[in-house]
Amino acid sequence: MSIEAQSNPCLVFFYKMKQKYQTFFILPEEKSYVRNIEQMQNGICCSTAQGWMLIVDQLGKHCFLFDPITMSKKDLPPLQQEAKPITYLLCTLSSSPTEEKCTVLCADIREELLFFCQFGDPEWTIYKYHPEPGNELSCIATCDGKFYGLTLQGNFTTIDCPPHPNINILEPTNAPWPIGTTSIASYLVESSGEIFLVERHVRASNSNKTTNISIMKRDSSRQAWDAVDNISRRVILLGSDHSSASWSANELGVKGDCIYFVEVEDKRLYCFDLEEGCISVDMPCLHVKPTGLTPIWILPAS
Repeated sequence: MSIEAQSNPCLVFFYKMKQKYQTFFILPEEKSYVRNIEQMQNGICCSTAQGWMLIVDQLGKHCFLFDPITMSKKDLPPLQQEAKPITYLLCTLSSSPTEEKCTVLCADIREELLFFCQFGDPEWTIYKYHPEPGNELSCIATCDGKFYGLTLQGNFTTIDCPPHPNINILEPTNAPWPIGTTSIASYLVESSGEIFLVERHVRASNSNKTTNISIMKRDSSRQAWDAVDNISRRVILLGSDHSSASWSANELGVKGDCIYFVEVEDKRLYCFDLEEGCISVDMPCLHVKPTGLTPIWILPAS
């Protein structure tokens, strides 16, 4: 099966900057395909849980949503901010971009900027927020058409759209920090209409690699977070850029209640089994050099 006929998530490995090839690894097949997709060259590629990629050049002059499976493209206004280079973007959509009222949300994490846009808008609405120390956004997500975020301190937030954009802190997640953990990479994940917090625990003594993964689910009625040991037989896919998504294990043809993740500058694919509590390793793209890789997940576009 080629990626053009693909209906399952793909893991995309990029070559070094300015090289023109990408390697698509298809999880259930355990096969890889090398492609030369011009739209994915020399720009920042941000995956979304809705399948579409946001692609923008570093000065923000050219910006569009792109589906690398069907090659569909939807142009957006320039994403510029006083001609500053864009270095670290996250993106999520309120719905499928085929819907008239779809809102695109981009977060420039380092500059503490949020960008909002609907198709047909002549320009982005830019919201500069001024958080207290520790309450800078670290990741964003969509659930039932609404935007949510997580701060560096682990506080859960809602994100209001224009005409009155705002970030509202609701409650702390109170996620634990295991003994020996050097750093934690956090992800907000929507799965079957529920919001999960997934955290990769990293230890310097283990070459700064992930040693464990914890997962919590939000109880909206209590505004509280509870540790869970299953995700209803689904799988969660974590990218190296704090992007994330969930998928049906049955559709993928893999074991459920597993979390697949990648490490920065690493050509391996890892799987954390929630039931067994262990990590397994696969090497999907042996021919890919690990230097400079930023692997991301691409889902079939909704």
